[in-house]
Amino acid sequence: MDIDERIQCLSQSRSPYVLEALNSPVKWWGWCAKAFEKAINEDKPLLIDIGAGWCHWCHVMDETTYKDPEVVQLINDYFIPIKVDRDERPDIDRRYQEAALLIAGQGGWPLTVFATPKGEVIYAGTYFPPRDGMGLPGMVRVLRAVLDAYRSRRDQIGELIREISNAITSSYVSTVTDNLDIGVVDDVVVKIVDMYDNEHGGFGMAPKFPQVTYHALLLYRGFYTGSALINIVRETLIRMGRGGIYDQLGGGFHRYSVDSGWLIPHFEKLLIDNAELLMNYSEAYAITMDDELREIGVGIINYVNDTLANPDGGYYASQDADVDFKDEGGYYKWSVDELRGLLSNDEFNIIYWYFGIFKFRGNEKAVLHRALSIEEVANKLGISINMARSLLNSAISKMINARRQRKSPRIDTTIYAGWSSAMAIAYTMASDYMSINGVIEHSLKIIDFIMNNMYRSDGLRRAFRCNTLSLPGLLEDYSYTLLAALMAYSHTGDRKYLEFAIKLGNDIVDKFRAPDGGFYDTDMPDEPMTLRIKPIADTPNWSPNSLALIALMNLYRVTGIDKFSKEVNNGIRALYSLAMRYGPAASSYFIALDWYLRDPPKVVIVGDANDDFIRLLRMALRTFRPGKLVIPIISDSVDDLLMDNSIRAMVNEYRRKGSPLAYVCAYSACTTPIVNEETLRNVLTDFMRDRYA
Repeated sequence: MDIDERIQCLSQSRSPYVLEALNSPVKWWGWCAKAFEKAINEDKPLLIDIGAGWCHWCHVMDETTYKDPEVVQLINDYFIPIKVDRDERPDIDRRYQEAALLIAGQGGWPLTVFATPKGEVIYAGTYFPPRDGMGLPGMVRVLRAVLDAYRSRRDQIGELIREISNAITSSYVSTVTDNLDIGVVDDVVVKIVDMYDNEHGGFGMAPKFPQVTYHALLLYRGFYTGSALINIVRETLIRMGRGGIYDQLGGGFHRYSVDSGWLIPHFEKLLIDNAELLMNYSEAYAITMDDELREIGVGIINYVNDTLANPDGGYYASQDADVDFKDEGGYYKWSVDELRGLLSNDEFNIIYWYFGIFKFRGNEKAVLHRALSIEEVANKLGISINMARSLLNSAISKMINARRQRKSPRIDTTIYAGWSSAMAIAYTMASDYMSINGVIEHSLKIIDFIMNNMYRSDGLRRAFRCNTLSLPGLLEDYSYTLLAALMAYSHTGDRKYLEFAIKLGNDIVDKFRAPDGGFYDTDMPDEPMTLRIKPIADTPNWSPNSLALIALMNLYRVTGIDKFSKEVNNGIRALYSLAMRYGPAASSYFIALDWYLRDPPKVVIVGDANDDFIRLLRMALRTFRPGKLVIPIISDSVDDLLMDNSIRAMVNEYRRKGSPLAYVCAYSACTTPIVNEETLRNVLTDFMRDRYA
């Protein structure tokens, strides 16, 4: 009976990472009530393994630690082991990561948690080898120590549980603040600049993650305050794009760099990271018009379309770091001998300098990075730039074809609503600011897929895999999908997208609203985890509460529905003091605060969908301004959805004049009607600009 229940419990997950546990000698359970009931009935502690299909050290631990006979016997005899995918259940991961930070001073994946049968943390760490080694305690020793503590020191465990619970709860305590200070946004900017790495770009020391919300905040403030902040972002994005963290052949970014110079990556590629980075590259290009930024952005798009695209819509979640856990990142590495055998002498000489082969040690396999520009390579070899480019293109073509013959890292074909919606937003930005053809169609296909396949009568679902839906949507799913639906409406004026956005907005308020302001990350507690939290820290991806605040803010700016404005008002004030404690780690909140207090411009375009209307709409979409919102109103198609009296007045003016009109509005003021697209571009760029500095 236990075997059937255990397999049924595991099979509730759609995660390949969790389902692989069916083949493990460890008798893994999934995250389900039956697993906790069994632990309570048998009075056994839990071993909770939180990882992901893309995680190198998770695979190492599965193939070594969890196949060691002594480890397997100890776990199966004395513990109830539970397997969790952090991509599928970020809510579970978030809570246990905080406990791990309190206990061990670090988190990450794999996250190895020992807990009471009620899920209360006893001890936590990350990677444990089977036996002591690498400066780490072995799993055998850890298992025995936890078991001894659980059996003989219950009082001490109880005290530890209370301390951890109190610490986590207090970390989310925030008092409502009525006096909001816009100056704190620039204070956070100063703190971010203080962390800037002048030598390599980026922020802080190794390991180095792309800080997408830092990039966004600096770009938005730099647009108004001067080029220094913009140059920091531009230099960072270029250095990243030249490094090994960026796949020089296939495009797309790996998750992070283990060194400060962006040269040696952790090799997993996640959809959400590439989506949020594409947003950065698109907006940075819109401001700087630096072609290298556009080239890197195109590389992200090519990677996602070639590798992560679901033919029916939506995008797959991630690509694994490895093919073989014993050869970390082997798919992406090259040796000198391999390259010499593949390329002509002239081609090899080009890539020797261009891709930094001259830095390789002996015949080691290493990661490519752009060490010199093609102009520098041509000068070094004494050939023309055109000849150098031709040889480089020929070499890259051969290397790509050779790499395609290798077995590629596995794709997690799960489609997460929030992550795919983030890519839809990124694609629309790339279309608008980089003028990349065809990607807007991909964006609309994503939103249509989610509307038709992932939203049901009881709300949005988080995951879709093998034609099966699983899990209620989380706050991040609803928020990113709402933002994507509004983006789809901005580009089409299609009523169905605005209706969907309003439906999602109502869901966010009804399902996630906290009584004291802000939003919980889940719509209801998941036993035994009853702790309700309002995540505001960036990870470094945008935080769920910041996304929700911006999404509802924009929905109110389009519709004028007071319900959404009220929740934004409450949320901004409820989370302000908490964000002040986090500082730059809550940069996405400070973007929301900035837009809440400074009221970014919105462009309203009213008229029939004729050529003049489309020209005005395209110009509004392609003109960059931080936080800009474009509202196309085609005839009377959405009259009943709009409660904003100023927009209704614009519609009436159009009906009186009979030709398309555009208005730029900010700070409760709007321009007179605009009929020329060049005039619209100039006005949108400069309207009330001094109010934002």
